[in-house]
Amino acid sequence: MMKKLFFLILVAWAATQTARAQDMGQRYFIELMTGERIYAHKIQFKSPLFKQNYFLLDDSLQYTPDRVRYFQNQEGYFARLNTTGRRFGDFAQRESAGKISTYFVYRTDYNYSPGVGVGMGGVGMGGYGYGYPTQRRVYYFSKENGPLEPLSYKNLRVALSDNPGSMESLQKYKRGQNIQLGMYIAGGGLMLAGLQQQFRSTPEGGSKISPLFFVGLGVSLLPQVIRLVKKDQLSEAIELYNYTPVN
Repeated sequence: MMKKLFFLILVAWAATQTARAQDMGQRYFIELMTGERIYAHKIQFKSPLFKQNYFLLDDSLQYTPDRVRYFQNQEGYFARLNTTGRRFGDFAQRESAGKISTYFVYRTDYNYSPGVGVGMGGVGMGGYGYGYPTQRRVYYFSKENGPLEPLSYKNLRVALSDNPGSMESLQKYKRGQNIQLGMYIAGGGLMLAGLQQQFRSTPEGGSKISPLFFVGLGVSLLPQVIRLVKKDQLSEAIELYNYTPVN
């Protein structure tokens, strides 16, 4: 009797260890809207032609994107935006994790230039041109695994309101934005004044450009230089919030 009991315990222990080893080997997962997690060795997002998109787990299991809240694959950890969740672009990739986690998605913009058309009347400028795509990152954040919100001064001011250090960084950010706006306005005004001065001083169409134009151009470019050398206060506010110990 004791031998049988010992044998059953040994078999149960071996089965538990095997299952644990399998779970550890399955590094990736999807988490459904119900909270259930399904682990897999490989997760792919499929977009078949004329069919519904789906997540493919280990080349066998399929889950439609509208059922998925989070997933982690070989590219990273992704969270669902406040959308229908039918496309891969409806999930944002996590950039940093903490009490405030940051996420981003790529968005494509198309810049169009005026087209040149040749017709019966000769050559002319038209409204149709060639567009070239540019990608940019759009950032979001999540507070304590809550829903994703656009990463903006307005939203962070609410989310970080219980941290004085973060609020101070946000105030610095707002002051900096106002100063930069003033620089853009002042620079534009100086450039316009320079152009007016040029046309007044050289009515016959001279090519000399007024120094005011270059001064205005420099003032307008100064905010861009400041952004390159100065740390973003929004990121600083998030870092302070994440690293401030909870009392």
